[in-house]
Amino acid sequence: MASQDSKSSSASAVAVNFQTIASDTTTVGTIIDSQGFESLIFSLVTATVTDGDYALILEDGDDSGLSDAATVTSTFLVGSLPAFTEDTDDNLSLDVGYIGKKRYVRASVVSTNFSASGAVIGSMVMKGHKASRPSA
Repeated sequence: MASQDSKSSSASAVAVNFQTIASDTTTVGTIIDSQGFESLIFSLVTATVTDGDYALILEDGDDSGLSDAATVTSTFLVGSLPAFTEDTDDNLSLDVGYIGKKRYVRASVVSTNFSASGAVIGSMVMKGHKASRPSA
C-alpha cells in the first residue's frame, strides 16, 4: 500500500526514445542532467521482442555534451546493467541504479544477434532524492 509521496522529490524522463530496433547497432540516448537530484534509476523497457539481444550501457561525464564521456563502471551501479536475451521478453522492465559523481549521464541500447524483426524497446530514467522539495 502506497502511503508516501515520491512525486514531489522525483522526476522522470525518456533516456532512449522508444522505437523498433531492427539491426545490430548502438542506439544512443539523450544526455540526462542530474543536477538537483541525488539518485538515478535507469529502466530498460520492452514492448514486443521478436529476436535479438538488447543491453543497456551507461556513460557519464562533467561536460554537458559528454565530450568527456566514459563508460560507467560497476562501482557506480546499484545492480547490474539490464539486458534482454529471450524472444519472450515482451512488456518487461529491468532497472539499474546510478550512484556516480558525474553530473551528466547517457544511456544507450546495444543490440546484437538480430536476424529478422528486432524489438520495440526504449529506456526511462527516474531522477530521485530532489535536493530542494516544495514546502507543504
